[in-house]
Amino acid sequence: MSTNSMKRVLHLAVEYPSRNRKHNTPAVRHFIQANPKVDYRVFALRRTANPFKCNLLEGDGYGDDKVTSMRYWGLPGGVLLFLSMTIVAWRIHKQIKQSGVNFHLIHAHKMAFEGLAGWWLSKWLNLPLALSVRGEAESKILRYKPHYTPLLQSMLARTDHLFYVSAWFKPVINGRFKVAKEKQSLLPNFVSRRHWCPKQSFNADHLVSVMDLNVYEKKGLPVLLAAIAQLANTRPELKLDIIGGGSEANVALVNKLITRLKIENQVSLLGKIDNQQLLNRFGDYAAMVLPSRNETFGMVYVEALLSGVPILHSSHTGIDGFLEGISARVIADPKQVDSVASALNQLLDKQHDFRMWLIDNHHKVAARFDRAPYIEHYNQCFNLTNDEAPAAESNACTSKVESAPSTPSKPESPMTAPR
Repeated sequence: MSTNSMKRVLHLAVEYPSRNRKHNTPAVRHFIQANPKVDYRVFALRRTANPFKCNLLEGDGYGDDKVTSMRYWGLPGGVLLFLSMTIVAWRIHKQIKQSGVNFHLIHAHKMAFEGLAGWWLSKWLNLPLALSVRGEAESKILRYKPHYTPLLQSMLARTDHLFYVSAWFKPVINGRFKVAKEKQSLLPNFVSRRHWCPKQSFNADHLVSVMDLNVYEKKGLPVLLAAIAQLANTRPELKLDIIGGGSEANVALVNKLITRLKIENQVSLLGKIDNQQLLNRFGDYAAMVLPSRNETFGMVYVEALLSGVPILHSSHTGIDGFLEGISARVIADPKQVDSVASALNQLLDKQHDFRMWLIDNHHKVAARFDRAPYIEHYNQCFNLTNDEAPAAESNACTSKVESAPSTPSKPESPMTAPR
């Protein structure tokens, strides 16, 4: 299919590799590339507090000329966020009008941030709007900007569909806002495609944790290390490798914490390794443990499970909500050392059983995170591929991916701009 005959989606994403920020999570890019039947344009956004550093650069720095790298003005902590995103929307609208490119859908990849810009563009261009919900980002706005609640409700009234990257945040949204059930569904981040081959043999009692040490507290490392120290005497074979880089200062802080807990013999910092190397050695470990706090999703959990490695994850954050029926996992309260220690004990006691379960049920895990049904559902929701009749006529959005959109709601009247 030629790109001239394809329908086109305008994506707005802060978390996207670009000429302004080459090292960024590839999750949105993976999603876009997984949908070759739909054309796209991406505005990859990067904030600067200095208005003189704003820019607009063609391409992403990796050879994709369908990406525009935009550095936009915005203050730290979400100060004047509505104004900032309104200016972003105005700049993008101007570029679209100059280019003459037509779109069929706007998809903003964080509801409470670039979603504000997407909301304006949807109104100005009279286009359907899709919003992704990423719990880490959205929770900050709900916590620190409660006065944005009426604005967000107005946005959601216009939104045609909400896609939850953070399944755990769905009850929060439904508890705060009125959103039709049929306008909501899950959309996990997609991991890189590869031939997954879980193996039966592994190093018993040898755990691994993967994280950016610059945010080691958010990743739950202090609590995890305290739990390891609690188990060190009763489990003499217990080992933990920590994979991930960080600044010299943060690496030094983690080393001091390990020394203070007297677990130098149990814990090793391996530094940063590339994703391919990580996946090649994942299967050697007994389990992957990451009791993070306020995590949007966590692709490393999926990579571990597909590698045949059971996981420890936190409740009400990260991958929680996507794993019903997958038993090779334990759940902990990331704020409680005793909870993490208890979960570690359970994980170690069942490490062999969990490994065999993942080998025997690999197809089940792979199907849970297979991109194909999610992409099909997405395309049906907005009739993007002409494979189905429009959703309003055929209910094409009702699918196996949990739920689907209804007829778009009418936009509410303009509001006084919040600060």
